Amino acid sequence: MLPFVVVTDHTERGAPMAATFIHTCYRILDPARSEDFYVNRLGLMKVGEMDLGSATNHFFALEEDPASPMLELTHNHDQAEPYDKGNGYAHVAFTVDDLEGTVEDLKSQGVTVTLEPKTLTADGNDYRIAFIEDPDGYKIELVQRGTMKVGEMYQ
Repeated sequence: MLPFVVVTDHTERGAPMAATFIHTCYRILDPARSEDFYVNRLGLMKVGEMDLGSATNHFFALEEDPASPMLELTHNHDQAEPYDKGNGYAHVAFTVDDLEGTVEDLKSQGVTVTLEPKTLTADGNDYRIAFIEDPDGYKIELVQRGTMKVGEMYQ
């Protein structure tokens, strides 16, 4: 489980609220194609969906646990053309135990790899990443577990 829970005890007016990160969301064209990708290629679980009438939200997570952050994929039923991702969207990221093996396995399943495994250096620390695309063209960063240093912690 990813450690995204932020719990604070602020009682002063105007202090930060206690918050828990629960999901990130983006829009998709074909729910079946996206479910196949996220479940059968990346290993997430589909944990539920919400029918909103004109749209359906599909939820995926690493485990079925309310404390586990989710990926919400929204299918607007009347959308027929690919979404314009604009210049604000960058990517979501997952850590993996074997970056090279994971990328090779995904390529053998027809997943588009936009950046082969590569070592980058930031603040004197080497870390390993690769990028793939989901069926709607959203970028997904894969990080070799334990190599990316953020502050004093390694992801």
